Parts: sequence; C-alpha cells; structure tokens
Amino acid sequence: MGVFWKITKSFLFFLFIAVLLILAVLFPRQPDIDVQGRAQTLEYGYEFSWAAYHHNISLFLKDVKENNTLGMTRYNKPAEEELWPHLGRSLKVIFTACAITIIFGILKGIFDFYDRNNGWNIFGKGLTWLIQSIPDFFLILCLQWVIIFHLPFIKLFGHSHWFSFLIAGLLVALYPMLYVARITSATLGNEKGKPYIQVARSKGLSKEKVLWKHMLKNSLYPIMSNLPAVMLYLLSNLLIVEWFLDYRGAAYRMFQALDVKSSLSGSMRYVNESGLIIGFGLSFMVIVFAAQVLSIIFMKKLEPR
Repeated sequence: MGVFWKITKSFLFFLFIAVLLILAVLFPRQPDIDVQGRAQTLEYGYEFSWAAYHHNISLFLKDVKENNTLGMTRYNKPAEEELWPHLGRSLKVIFTACAITIIFGILKGIFDFYDRNNGWNIFGKGLTWLIQSIPDFFLILCLQWVIIFHLPFIKLFGHSHWFSFLIAGLLVALYPMLYVARITSATLGNEKGKPYIQVARSKGLSKEKVLWKHMLKNSLYPIMSNLPAVMLYLLSNLLIVEWFLDYRGAAYRMFQALDVKSSLSGSMRYVNESGLIIGFGLSFMVIVFAAQVLSIIFMKKLEPR
C-alpha cells in the first residue's frame, strides 16, 4: 500500500473522529432546574432536546462562518486568544518530551539489551520494570516532594521560568521513554543471532559496530511504527503533569473549560466553553495525525528490503 494512500486513510479517519468530537462537545449538557414546594427546594433534572442540540450546532457554525471565532470563553474573550498561548506552552513540553522519549528511550533500551544476562544491575531492565509498575501520579508526587524539600533552588511550579517546560517535558516523557526502551530491548533481542550478525562478526566488526551499524538500524522500524502510540502516551500524561506543576498549558486549560465539577453536580454556575474545548481537542488530534504521518514516512524509509 502506497504512502499517499496510507496518509489519506489516516486523514479520513481523523476527519471522522473530528466530526464526532465536535458533535460530542456540542451535546446539550445544561440541566433543568426547578423549584418545588414552600421551601423552594431546587430540583435538578435532565431531558435531551433535539432543539437544544440543533441550537448548539447552529450557534457554533455561525460563530465560525460569520464571526471567524470558535466562540467566547468565561472571560468574555474569543477562544483563539486563549487557545494559542496555552497551546504554545504545551507544544514546548510535547516536543521536549518527544525528543527525550526517542533519544533516551533508545539508549535505555540498548543498555537493557546488554543487561539481559546481568540481572543484578539495578539500572538495567529491573529499573525499567520497577518504574513502570508505579502509578505515574504517585511517582510525580514523590518527585515533587524530593524537589520541594531537598532541592528548593529548583523552581518547580508555574510556567513563567524559561526552564519550566523542561521539567514538565521530563516528567511527561518518563513513562513513554521506558515504553520505547522496552520495545528497543525486545527488538534487539530478536535481531540477535540472525545470520547477518554472524556474517558481520566474521568480518571482524566489533560488537558495538554491529549494534550501531546493523542491529539498531533494523530495530528502528518497529520503534517508528509505534510513534503514534508514543504520542498518545505523551498526551495522556500531559494533563496530570500540567495540573500538578500548575503549568498553564493546553491540557490544563482544556480541563478547566470542561468544568467537570459543575457539570456533574448540576451547578447553576456551569460555564459553556464548547468552542475552546473543540479548539484544544482538534489541536491534539492534529499532533497525533502528524505523528501518524511521520510514522508512515519513516516506516517506508526504514522498511527492510
């Protein structure tokens, strides 16, 4: 199957998901609030209305077509004025995390591969397994505790410092990096013992040259094929890191726009920021789609002949 057709299929799939996302976000969620009895007791209920659903969709399309905006936010600003600054902060974290994941994930996988017969090494596969077995939020809280009480000179919270995205990127990349390390280690293990390895060694090439020149090149194919999964892994960690670090990025602002607490409790203070949610959701989908396209291109280049 050609590269163009694969990319087209991916684009059509993500376009379909984008439509579903918009329809899901515009689904009417406002509760029906009524007052009953002499005590004026508030009663909350919900009844789906096609008219309300049609109104939400029509209003959104009108804002996009006529007003060139996704809608207004709770601060009476166009959604784009909050979308781009928050997205820019998160993109710095995502790019940093992606670089750390690929580079150090592969290096850790190589180290774990050489540690196959040395289980006593605490920095080998045992450490990879141990860290992955700990819930990510618990590990982040532990790292926060260590930095706050033992490394107070590190400014951990907020996004105003030039290095804030580096700390957030490192925490976001921690688990995806170990995921890539396991793939790399397993792939190198599958390559070991194949005839071309024996031929290369018979020509006098050292173990290190065989690894970097032959084994690792063949191992890049399965690593790059998992690039979309790695990106999804990164994005799934983004919210918890931004929330715990008070890093005001896209995931943080999108969670705030969802207003989950008010929505579930039926609060009268529920604020509708559907346009902002759609903007962030589509932005994250574009990032995943870009990872999918890069994966297809790399797989074509690295495909074994």
